[in-house]
Amino acid sequence: MAARKILLSESEIPRQWYNILADIKMNPPLGPDGNPVSPDMLAPVFPMNLIEQEVSPDRWIDIPEEVLSVYTIWRPSPLVRAMALEKALDTPARIYFKNESVSPPGSHKPNTSVPQAYYNKVYGIERMTTETGAGQWGSALSFACAQFGIECGQSQF
Repeated sequence: MAARKILLSESEIPRQWYNILADIKMNPPLGPDGNPVSPDMLAPVFPMNLIEQEVSPDRWIDIPEEVLSVYTIWRPSPLVRAMALEKALDTPARIYFKNESVSPPGSHKPNTSVPQAYYNKVYGIERMTTETGAGQWGSALSFACAQFGIECGQSQF
C-alpha cells in the first residue's frame, strides 16, 4: 500500500515567504476617492514594517527567527494523500493536501496571525483586537498574541 502521509523534518521548514508581487502586476489598493492608496495612507491602520513588506518588490522575504520558532510548534504539517479523491476522479495523479488541523488553534489561520502579531510587537503595539464570527480568526490571533506577550481582545458583530 502507498504511503498516506509525507512528514518533513523541522530543518525542511521554509525560511522565506514567496512574494507573488515580484512576478505579477497587480493594481494598488484604491482609497474611497478611487485613487491608489500610498503606504503613508495605510500607516494609521498598519505598522510600517508590515506595510513595507506588503509593497515590497522582493521575490523572497526572510521569515524572522522568532516566527519560525513559533511555527515549529506545529510545523511542518503533514501532507496527506487524498486517495479517495484520486479514486473518485479516476486519475493516475497523486493528490495531497496539507493538514492544517494540527496547529494549536486548529486551522491555517496562525500561518498569518503569528507573523502579524510578531511585526506588531516589534513595532511597539501592545494590544490587538479583532472581530470574529465563528471564532477561528479570534482563536488564531489570541494564540499568536500569547506567543509574543501582546494583549488580545475580540469583539463579536
